[in-house]
Amino acid sequence: MTMWQDVASPRSSAPRRRWFRPPAPRRDLPPHPLDSRRRAARRSAARRLGRRMAGVAVAAGAAVFLVWGGLALGKRLPVFRVDRVEVEGNAYLMQDQVRALAGVTGAISVWADRSHMVAHLEDHPLVKSAEVERTLPSTLVIRIEEAAPVGLVASPLVVAVDRNANVLPLDPTDPILDLPVLSVVGSLASVSWGMRILARDVAHVADAVPEVFAVLSEARLEDGEASLLLGDSGLRVRYRPPISQRRLREAVIAISDAHARIRDRSLREVDLRFADQVVVRTVAAFAAERGAGG
Repeated sequence: MTMWQDVASPRSSAPRRRWFRPPAPRRDLPPHPLDSRRRAARRSAARRLGRRMAGVAVAAGAAVFLVWGGLALGKRLPVFRVDRVEVEGNAYLMQDQVRALAGVTGAISVWADRSHMVAHLEDHPLVKSAEVERTLPSTLVIRIEEAAPVGLVASPLVVAVDRNANVLPLDPTDPILDLPVLSVVGSLASVSWGMRILARDVAHVADAVPEVFAVLSEARLEDGEASLLLGDSGLRVRYRPPISQRRLREAVIAISDAHARIRDRSLREVDLRFADQVVVRTVAAFAAERGAGG
């Protein structure tokens, strides 16, 4: 029979190890009476920790569900129903058309999917880009950038085209479309290719020298040479496309200088076809050339 004294366990002096890897009992000593209690205490503590962690997870899931559900229900409240739509950047499309294209009709929430609105807007040929912003609680702001028309083309019906010669759904008889007439002489294939070149040149004129575009009445491309007819005076600017901004500025300077020196409005042509030269011709110069040619 083994007698135990009220002293510390012989294993108390053993090196301490991790709690989850208890040291193997020494075979030369009988099991200590407290070992089973320690193991039971550790198992109980692990069970309590597991229950607490499970409770925390359940509480967090419930909180997320309540927050998500509250937001979903809150977005359906009448206070978030769209009652005002602001449209910015439109010059040719009416505000009602923009709202209809975006799908902002009837009772919708300000939290509606804006990406669908933008996609529907940008599907329209007149809309280059669009964005939709919300202003809580009940306002949507729609901003669009329209494709600007640069000219009218008879094909055979008269249509408006943009800088890439794409047809735009605009009424050519609308007074707001004070645009030059674009024409290309040549085969069907060359007309399609030449119209894009001419439309881009006219758009360049509108961007670089808007004062010239404002009086431009006709643009014509034939045999690789282009001409711009300015106003009703018969003044024509001839060049080989594409036209650069520098050459446009030189043409404007030449026209201004000629008008300052020629008082009888006999200026008829500004020729930019020759590199680094600007040739100005008057009515008298045309008459002299015809006489010399005859």
